[in-house]
Amino acid sequence: MKYVFSLWMMVMAMGIVSCAPRVDPPARPEPPEREEEAEEEVSPRTVVMPALNGTGTIRLEEYAGNVVLLDFWATWCPPCIAELPDLKALYEEFRDQDFMMVGMTVDQGTKEQVREKVKPFDLPYPVGLADRSVQETFGGIRVVPTKFLLDRDGTIQRTYQGVRSIDELRADIRELL
Repeated sequence: MKYVFSLWMMVMAMGIVSCAPRVDPPARPEPPEREEEAEEEVSPRTVVMPALNGTGTIRLEEYAGNVVLLDFWATWCPPCIAELPDLKALYEEFRDQDFMMVGMTVDQGTKEQVREKVKPFDLPYPVGLADRSVQETFGGIRVVPTKFLLDRDGTIQRTYQGVRSIDELRADIRELL
Protein backbone atom coordinates (compact mmCIF):
# COMPACT_ATOMS: atom_id res chain seq x y z
CA MET A 1 0.00 0.00 0.00
CA LYS A 2 2.86 2.38 0.85
CA TYR A 3 4.40 1.70 -2.58
CA VAL A 4 1.15 2.50 -4.39
CA PHE A 5 0.67 5.68 -2.37
CA SER A 6 4.29 6.77 -3.03
CA LEU A 7 3.91 6.09 -6.74
CA TRP A 8 0.63 8.04 -6.83
CA MET A 9 2.24 11.01 -5.03
CA MET A 10 5.15 11.01 -7.49
CA VAL A 11 2.78 11.07 -10.48
CA MET A 12 0.76 13.90 -8.92
CA ALA A 13 3.93 15.93 -8.24
CA MET A 14 4.94 15.61 -11.89
CA GLY A 15 1.56 17.02 -12.92
CA ILE A 16 1.88 19.97 -10.56
CA VAL A 17 5.22 21.09 -12.00
CA SER A 18 4.13 21.39 -15.64
CA CYS A 19 1.49 20.58 -18.23
CA ALA A 20 1.85 19.50 -21.83
CA PRO A 21 0.11 21.92 -24.19
CA ARG A 22 -2.67 20.56 -26.37
CA VAL A 23 -1.16 21.27 -29.75
CA ASP A 24 -0.37 19.14 -32.77
CA PRO A 25 3.31 18.53 -33.38
CA PRO A 26 4.71 20.95 -35.95
CA ALA A 27 5.10 19.70 -39.48
CA ARG A 28 8.70 19.03 -40.44
CA PRO A 29 9.72 21.65 -43.00
CA GLU A 30 11.13 20.58 -46.34
CA PRO A 31 14.85 21.42 -46.70
CA PRO A 32 15.49 24.22 -49.17
CA GLU A 33 16.63 23.11 -52.61
CA ARG A 34 19.11 25.96 -52.91
CA GLU A 35 21.07 27.71 -50.21
CA GLU A 36 19.53 31.12 -50.96
CA GLU A 37 16.05 29.71 -50.19
CA ALA A 38 17.01 29.12 -46.57
CA GLU A 39 15.13 31.48 -44.27
CA GLU A 40 16.86 33.80 -41.86
CA GLU A 41 16.61 32.93 -38.19
CA VAL A 42 13.44 34.41 -36.76
CA SER A 43 13.90 36.79 -33.85
CA PRO A 44 11.51 36.87 -30.90
CA ARG A 45 11.10 40.60 -31.61
CA THR A 46 9.29 39.77 -34.89
CA VAL A 47 6.39 38.09 -33.07
CA VAL A 48 2.95 39.58 -33.62
CA MET A 49 -0.15 38.03 -32.03
CA PRO A 50 -3.75 38.96 -31.20
CA ALA A 51 -4.16 40.77 -27.87
CA LEU A 52 -6.62 39.09 -25.49
CA ASN A 53 -6.89 41.60 -22.65
CA GLY A 54 -6.77 44.67 -24.85
CA THR A 55 -7.49 45.58 -28.41
CA GLY A 56 -5.51 44.98 -31.56
CA THR A 57 -2.26 43.07 -31.57
CA ILE A 58 0.82 42.61 -29.44
CA ARG A 59 4.08 43.32 -31.26
CA LEU A 60 7.16 42.31 -29.31
CA GLU A 61 9.24 44.81 -31.31
CA GLU A 62 7.40 47.55 -29.39
CA TYR A 63 9.25 46.45 -26.25
CA ALA A 64 12.73 46.93 -27.76
CA GLY A 65 15.05 48.43 -25.15
CA ASN A 66 13.21 46.65 -22.33
CA VAL A 67 13.95 43.42 -20.51
CA VAL A 68 10.98 41.17 -21.37
CA LEU A 69 9.65 38.05 -19.66
CA LEU A 70 7.49 35.97 -21.99
CA ASP A 71 5.22 33.49 -20.21
CA PHE A 72 3.74 30.68 -22.31
CA TRP A 73 0.86 29.33 -20.24
CA ALA A 74 -2.67 27.92 -20.49
CA THR A 75 -5.92 28.53 -18.65
CA TRP A 76 -6.38 24.76 -18.17
CA CYS A 77 -2.93 24.26 -16.59
CA PRO A 78 -2.98 24.16 -12.75
CA PRO A 79 0.77 24.95 -12.35
CA CYS A 80 0.40 27.92 -14.72
CA ILE A 81 -2.51 29.27 -12.70
CA ALA A 82 -0.70 28.66 -9.41
CA GLU A 83 2.23 30.89 -10.41
CA LEU A 84 0.12 33.81 -11.72
CA PRO A 85 0.16 35.67 -8.36
CA ASP A 86 3.98 35.62 -8.38
CA LEU A 87 4.10 36.79 -12.00
CA LYS A 88 1.68 39.63 -11.22
CA ALA A 89 3.90 40.64 -8.28
CA LEU A 90 7.03 40.61 -10.46
CA TYR A 91 5.31 42.73 -13.07
CA GLU A 92 4.23 45.29 -10.48
CA GLU A 93 7.71 45.33 -8.91
CA PHE A 94 9.60 45.97 -12.17
CA ARG A 95 7.09 47.67 -14.48
CA ASP A 96 8.63 51.13 -13.99
CA GLN A 97 12.19 49.89 -14.64
CA ASP A 98 12.30 49.21 -18.40
CA PHE A 99 10.69 45.80 -17.86
CA MET A 100 7.73 44.21 -19.61
CA MET A 101 5.96 40.91 -19.12
CA VAL A 102 3.81 39.34 -21.81
CA GLY A 103 1.51 36.39 -21.22
CA MET A 104 1.31 34.08 -24.23
CA THR A 105 -1.51 31.59 -23.88
CA VAL A 106 -1.41 28.35 -25.86
CA ASP A 107 -5.14 27.77 -25.38
CA GLN A 108 -6.96 26.68 -28.51
CA GLY A 109 -10.06 28.32 -29.91
CA THR A 110 -11.04 31.59 -31.47
CA LYS A 111 -9.69 34.85 -30.13
CA GLU A 112 -13.08 35.56 -28.52
CA GLN A 113 -13.31 32.10 -26.91
CA VAL A 114 -9.81 32.30 -25.44
CA ARG A 115 -10.35 35.93 -24.34
CA GLU A 116 -13.29 34.75 -22.21
CA LYS A 117 -11.10 32.06 -20.61
CA VAL A 118 -8.32 34.57 -19.82
CA LYS A 119 -10.56 37.36 -18.49
CA PRO A 120 -11.17 35.89 -14.98
CA PHE A 121 -7.43 35.97 -14.23
CA ASP A 122 -7.39 39.80 -14.42
CA LEU A 123 -3.77 40.00 -15.56
CA PRO A 124 -2.23 43.51 -15.43
CA TYR A 125 0.21 42.82 -18.28
CA PRO A 126 -0.54 42.17 -21.97
CA VAL A 127 -1.73 38.68 -22.89
CA GLY A 128 -1.68 37.36 -26.44
CA LEU A 129 -2.89 34.26 -28.22
CA ALA A 130 0.25 32.29 -29.13
CA ASP A 131 -0.71 30.17 -32.11
CA ARG A 132 1.50 27.48 -33.62
CA SER A 133 3.62 29.94 -35.63
CA VAL A 134 4.37 32.01 -32.51
CA GLN A 135 5.27 28.86 -30.58
CA GLU A 136 7.55 27.68 -33.40
CA THR A 137 9.44 30.98 -33.24
CA PHE A 138 10.59 29.79 -29.82
CA GLY A 139 11.44 26.27 -30.97
CA GLY A 140 8.02 24.84 -30.19
CA ILE A 141 6.46 24.89 -26.74
CA ARG A 142 6.48 21.37 -25.34
CA VAL A 143 5.43 22.11 -21.78
CA VAL A 144 3.62 24.93 -20.00
CA PRO A 145 4.50 26.99 -18.22
CA THR A 146 7.55 27.89 -20.28
CA LYS A 147 9.15 31.30 -19.94
CA PHE A 148 11.78 33.17 -21.93
CA LEU A 149 13.70 36.11 -20.52
CA LEU A 150 14.86 38.52 -23.23
CA ASP A 151 17.52 41.17 -22.76
CA ARG A 152 17.16 44.75 -24.01
CA ASP A 153 18.32 43.67 -27.49
CA GLY A 154 15.64 40.98 -27.72
CA THR A 155 18.05 38.08 -27.27
CA ILE A 156 16.85 35.13 -25.21
CA GLN A 157 19.04 35.01 -22.11
CA ARG A 158 17.16 32.44 -20.02
CA THR A 159 14.62 29.70 -20.70
CA TYR A 160 12.51 28.25 -17.89
CA GLN A 161 10.37 25.12 -18.21
CA GLY A 162 7.92 24.41 -15.43
CA VAL A 163 7.16 26.53 -12.41
CA ARG A 164 10.08 28.62 -11.12
CA SER A 165 10.42 30.47 -7.85
CA ILE A 166 9.76 34.18 -7.74
CA ASP A 167 13.24 34.64 -6.23
CA GLU A 168 14.96 32.97 -9.20
CA LEU A 169 12.99 35.05 -11.71
CA ARG A 170 13.56 38.26 -9.73
CA ALA A 171 17.33 37.67 -9.58
CA ASP A 172 17.55 36.97 -13.31
CA ILE A 173 15.47 40.05 -14.18
CA ARG A 174 17.61 42.27 -11.92
CA GLU A 175 20.76 40.96 -13.57
CA LEU A 176 19.53 42.17 -16.98
CA LEU A 177 18.08 45.53 -15.89
